[in-house]
Amino acid sequence: MFEVKRKQGESFDGMYRRFQRRIQKGGLVKEVRRRRYDDPTPNFTGRKFKKVRGIKIALKRGWLIKTGKATEEDFRPKRRRR
Repeated sequence: MFEVKRKQGESFDGMYRRFQRRIQKGGLVKEVRRRRYDDPTPNFTGRKFKKVRGIKIALKRGWLIKTGKATEEDFRPKRRRR
């Protein structure tokens, strides 16, 4: 964490600018922006469950199409209107 103490006679804006510069030089902003949408890598069991879930969904989709309860169009992503 970055700490900035106010110097004698220094305005708040000056102190705030010094604080911002320290953050920029320390690379904190870059790091936060890089991690913002970064998904943490799941462990082995997490990846395994995700794969199994995908396989189950694919099998169910195939079964629904095969039995005629659903069509291929039902599973296509629908376009959103703006």
